[in-house]
Amino acid sequence: MEKTTVITYIAKLISEAQPNPITGGQLSARVKVAFPEFNAPQFGCANLRQFIRDNIPDIAEKGKAGMDVIYGLRAEQQSLFGASTAETAPTTDQPTPLGQLLTNPRIWKTFASPDTPYRLYLLPSGLIRVFRPEETPDPTWSQIPPISAEALQRIAKEFISELPESQQEMLLKTLEQPRWWFPFFELLGALGQKSKWVFFRRRRIAEEFERSIPKVSAPSPASKALERTTRVEQAERPDSLLRHIASSAVERMTDSELRALNLPLGYVIDVLKAR
Repeated sequence: MEKTTVITYIAKLISEAQPNPITGGQLSARVKVAFPEFNAPQFGCANLRQFIRDNIPDIAEKGKAGMDVIYGLRAEQQSLFGASTAETAPTTDQPTPLGQLLTNPRIWKTFASPDTPYRLYLLPSGLIRVFRPEETPDPTWSQIPPISAEALQRIAKEFISELPESQQEMLLKTLEQPRWWFPFFELLGALGQKSKWVFFRRRRIAEEFERSIPKVSAPSPASKALERTTRVEQAERPDSLLRHIASSAVERMTDSELRALNLPLGYVIDVLKAR
């Protein structure tokens, strides 16, 4: 069971419930029916409530019905394909990269468009930014390549393979056209498969995104300690150079200059004993 599948299901469920509220109990029951094996701790969350907080930032806790939480959309859903410019919506709760993809239409459109002139970058903080062609990102940021045209067509073929055989042949023929997604989507509507396709496509694109994002993580305490140790060792290393400089300088000194040197008595005794 993929985490992205559960996230997409919950987001779609609450989105379709608007403007009617849905309680945590109702949501939990629906999730258990759809995903009997779902277990929040396997994704590092104590419960479903934390799972939603960590992964679906566009869903907000709107209030309570007794002891039960009421869920709703944090803001009205925007069209996935209606954004005219690519920008990053401000965020205060620092969602995961996947959460940003699923809730920010501009990030979604940029990733899901193979020929887009815009570019996605992942910051070390985990924030995703969308850059216009004329903008220059920081060299330390990692680019997230958009999904390929081949991957999108492969997703369409996977979807077709799950449909009745009577529908498969005509849909496969649309994939042979230059801009196949237009006749493909139109035919899906005539076959009554449009909603199923939208859900399937969204889930599979999210999975492709998770495989595409660079792994960015904060330095661990161990790596920080190692870095500090290395810096100390590098600071101590010039000691050998100092010895070389001192011995070279001594060789150039006269006897009177050597007598004037202040040396620790212990060093002089050690040298005499060595003789």
